[in-house]
Amino acid sequence: MAIFIPEKLGTAGAQAVHIKRKLSQLDDAHVVRSPFPRQEWLPNFFVQHANKGWSAIAVCDTPYSKITNNGLFESSETTRFEALLKNFQSFEKAGLHAGEKPLKKLVVMWRCNTQEIQQISTRYSQSHGIYFLSREAFDQDDGQVFSRTLSAISGPQSDRLLSLYFPEAEVHAHNTTRRLFVRNSSSTLGKYFLDYNQEWAAKLDLTAPQEQVEAGKDLSLRLINGVAGSGKTLIAMARALLLAEMYPDQQVLFLIHNRPIVADLRAKLIRSRGAIPKNLEICTFFSWAGNQWKQLNGRFPNYIKPRQLPPLLARLRSAWPELTQTSEQLSDELDFINETLQESLDSYLQASRAGRGFALREKERIAMWGLYQAVTKALASPPLPTMLWSAMPHDICKAKDHSNLVLADHVLIDEAQFFAPSWFHVVRLGMQPHGSLFLCADPNQGFMKSRLSWKSVGLEVAGRTKKLYRSYRTTQAILTAANSILKQHTKADADDYLEPDMQGMEPGLPPVLIQCASVQDCIDKLINEIDAALKNHNLTVEDMLVVFGDSISKNALHQRLSRHLGEHAVWCFNLEEKKYDPPQGYRREYLRMASVGSATGLEAGVVFLIGMEKLVSSAASASLSTVADREARATATEEHARKLYMAMTRAGQSLFLLTSEPVAPAIASQFHSA
Repeated sequence: MAIFIPEKLGTAGAQAVHIKRKLSQLDDAHVVRSPFPRQEWLPNFFVQHANKGWSAIAVCDTPYSKITNNGLFESSETTRFEALLKNFQSFEKAGLHAGEKPLKKLVVMWRCNTQEIQQISTRYSQSHGIYFLSREAFDQDDGQVFSRTLSAISGPQSDRLLSLYFPEAEVHAHNTTRRLFVRNSSSTLGKYFLDYNQEWAAKLDLTAPQEQVEAGKDLSLRLINGVAGSGKTLIAMARALLLAEMYPDQQVLFLIHNRPIVADLRAKLIRSRGAIPKNLEICTFFSWAGNQWKQLNGRFPNYIKPRQLPPLLARLRSAWPELTQTSEQLSDELDFINETLQESLDSYLQASRAGRGFALREKERIAMWGLYQAVTKALASPPLPTMLWSAMPHDICKAKDHSNLVLADHVLIDEAQFFAPSWFHVVRLGMQPHGSLFLCADPNQGFMKSRLSWKSVGLEVAGRTKKLYRSYRTTQAILTAANSILKQHTKADADDYLEPDMQGMEPGLPPVLIQCASVQDCIDKLINEIDAALKNHNLTVEDMLVVFGDSISKNALHQRLSRHLGEHAVWCFNLEEKKYDPPQGYRREYLRMASVGSATGLEAGVVFLIGMEKLVSSAASASLSTVADREARATATEEHARKLYMAMTRAGQSLFLLTSEPVAPAIASQFHSA
């Protein structure tokens, strides 16, 4: 069965259904594309075959009697018909290069019979280079007519067709690691596009909101589940840009889990497009939600600083001696109460804590609820009321009046697996009633915060989910290594795990382990590897990413790299003064660096992992094995594995792990030792 992109035809009615039903009979090597309406005239369909080429199809409703006008070719219907033929004949001329032939063109005359088609063909076919087909012949065709109208064309001509008539599917070279797999070093490298599945997913349910309202539909919802590197962010970005173009008077909101990917994505869009559409907002959830909180409270929220919470907990917890958990566990439980929107002690006692990593008996939950109330009250006290970060979305959800919230028409969420229930609730409150919600998630990186299901947060995704199993970012060797580590150390449900499809992937070289004598030695060898990549592999600093862990000083690493590469050559997403914009504007290239906790969504051809000892070392593994609580041990082990999987799959072509401590054998076995 042919693939339709978009899945639903842009026109409604029996004719559209009839045409799609017939074209669906083509085999799955055919892709039937419907261009979105723009300023220039375009045919209704383009048919693309993997080997046989392209053709263009237009549908005409004009009856034969109106064309002939009793023998006089001067009626308004005739004029419109001949204008269609003229447009069809000339629409692609601007994109043709010397020596290239135009596509074969077919007009389906919906209200003409076969005999009338013969008359029309005699008059127009040769002069306009167009084939004509009656509805009757269209219905009876077994695919032979469509096969005859396909034209074999060159790769560059096919790329230009996509660029000109389906620009939303094009991926700028700055936004993909695929270019690093191309061994042709000439200046005429091919273009990059979303593949069929990615483009199909990006264009799902792009229905005008008014049509949804008239049809009585509620929120339009789609979920894309994909392995690392399957193009989820590209899909969401293509969709966001398309929505912004299609509905210039509507607001499109693209929410992303972490700040570095927001900054990186904005930089890439500005470099490739010059500007971001005015009706498209790209930001983190907390940046957007903070503005919504201000709409309700007249000021921005003040958050307690991370270093201030442990002493507050130490002071207040003495009232509940039954709480023997660590300060970190208590802090995490406070967030859990806020994020799951617990309204009372009774609801908290009934709440599922599956996957929390530590158990709480009933009396401990009662004590925990008392501590939660005490912390909330203490933070809200004058002179400067503050709150936990997790309390801000909770406050929005519990507000009595939401009328001042700014509503978006279309919301897209990347890395949705990291969103908490309260976050989703705030998103729903901030949407138009008949808006669209588009989610992208990778369950292999940790399915949903607090082990909840989509349904439990009010999102019914059954029958609304598309799964992507193929990775385009990385190599088979890197993905195999990362996937092996993940499977060894996690016990995810089958529904929460996607097995990557390795078929057709670039084989690549295995990730490299560089054992170092000290942290300083790690930095020295990192610089040597960067220099070698720049000198020997025709790469730029833009092609590289440094992901650092807790075992290395962020400032020391940044300063050393900056001294070596140049004062403004390194963009550290975790430095306060550089978290939103690159050091010297968007028109130059930078070596990017991000913490392992904030690197989700980033990518580069070459990735260096440094300071990861707490995730990979034998000592860290041994330390985890001593944790008495089985659930806590399993949860911590799984969290480490998922973090490492995420960090490894940032790499497109080459991956290096630099460590100053011996690596756990189960992890070291997936790397090649330098």
